[in-house]
Amino acid sequence: MLNVRAISTTATMPADAPGRQQWGRVVPGLALCVVLAALSYAVAAWPVLNEVVPLSALTVGILLGVLLRLCVPLPARVEPGIRWTLHYLLRAGIVLLGFRLLLQDMVSVGFAGLALVALAVASTIILSVVCGRLLALPDTLSVLVGCGTGICGASAVVAVDGVIKAREQDVACAIAMVTVFGSVAMFGYPAIAHALGLSTPAYSIWAGSSIHEVAQAVAAGFAFDDAAGVQASLYKLSRVAMLVPVCAVLALWWRRRAGSGDDAGRRAPFPLFVLLFVLMVVVNSFVAMPPGVHDALVGLDSGLLAAAMVAMGLQTRLVSVVRLGWRPLVLGLAVALWISVLTLGGALLIG
Repeated sequence: MLNVRAISTTATMPADAPGRQQWGRVVPGLALCVVLAALSYAVAAWPVLNEVVPLSALTVGILLGVLLRLCVPLPARVEPGIRWTLHYLLRAGIVLLGFRLLLQDMVSVGFAGLALVALAVASTIILSVVCGRLLALPDTLSVLVGCGTGICGASAVVAVDGVIKAREQDVACAIAMVTVFGSVAMFGYPAIAHALGLSTPAYSIWAGSSIHEVAQAVAAGFAFDDAAGVQASLYKLSRVAMLVPVCAVLALWWRRRAGSGDDAGRRAPFPLFVLLFVLMVVVNSFVAMPPGVHDALVGLDSGLLAAAMVAMGLQTRLVSVVRLGWRPLVLGLAVALWISVLTLGGALLIG
């Protein structure tokens, strides 16, 4: 998500940030990202599209950004605002993402369910890194694919990229992988479950513990029956809550990597936005707030993330993604199959 050529650490400010240069340089690119983010919501809500392949506004946003960059020569005056959006609105969106999570969601699935979720998330990320190295892929891409598959799709890719600062093409490729394989699972799970004769509890655990995006998991759950939709949502939200410890562990791992390499003298500090994200989760879990305020914060978060995804798409050169070749596809398939098989076994034991 971050332009690593322009931003070397989480503490580094873009050269064109307001305060150093006038807001006038930021407004054109920021306005472009906001307009495209609004358009992405309209496209994502289009009934015809939802009947074929339901996509979140985040996924549509990055696609719009990539297509615009590919098809239209953008003026240089929008570039500072695009970079600013990618840096600041991304972090603000990740912080507010905490208002979507409740620590109680993790408790509601029980000890066995929580153990399965933790095992699925951790093993998927580790397997992704191992397979990525065997396929000669960068760790940044492997971590993003593993987190997107194991936790919550594009939102996890966005959040984790804020910690590890991957290349734009890595982020775009990871989102493509989780979108493709998550969509396949969303449509395929109900048919497979009926063929296997799965019970509603077992199917709920399987779908909620393995399908990539929140919307995909919920849709697949309700495609089976209403009870499965509700229970699958709880398991999926318990996976989303794993974003907190995963970001913390990855931040520490990335600091250690930097400290043991050539960058030892300029290690990045622990990202503040991760700590603020944790704080928002705690506040959301234990502080009662008016429903209108909570809904407004969640809506603002969605808008900020959508604008950041558009900016990331606008920063992505499609040719760089294409050059990655077939290896990311193999990686995405491998981890998708792994988490599916693992959680199906666990669901049969628990359910």
